[in-house]
Amino acid sequence: MFEESIDSISNREWEEALDAHIDWGENWHGDLPADVFFGLWATLAGHVSPLTVTVELDAPEPKVTVPADSPLTVVDNAIVLEDGRELVIQFTSRDHS
Repeated sequence: MFEESIDSISNREWEEALDAHIDWGENWHGDLPADVFFGLWATLAGHVSPLTVTVELDAPEPKVTVPADSPLTVVDNAIVLEDGRELVIQFTSRDHS
């Protein structure tokens, strides 16, 4: 997909974009269209929702998975954060003797 950046558009296109934005701003009364409001709300809500990691324990070897849309990934049962760090969870048991 091709996307223009500010550096690649012409002065005419830049001025037209600014004029269109100014015209839009002068006619805006502070009301957001419902699709914009709920779209922003969904985006913000997505940032505060919990991240689900599933560990399947009833297999010969535990298997770790995350949902397809998760910002986490799993590589060989290692949970990898977006910044490349690995999340390590250690399970221990207490000796109750």
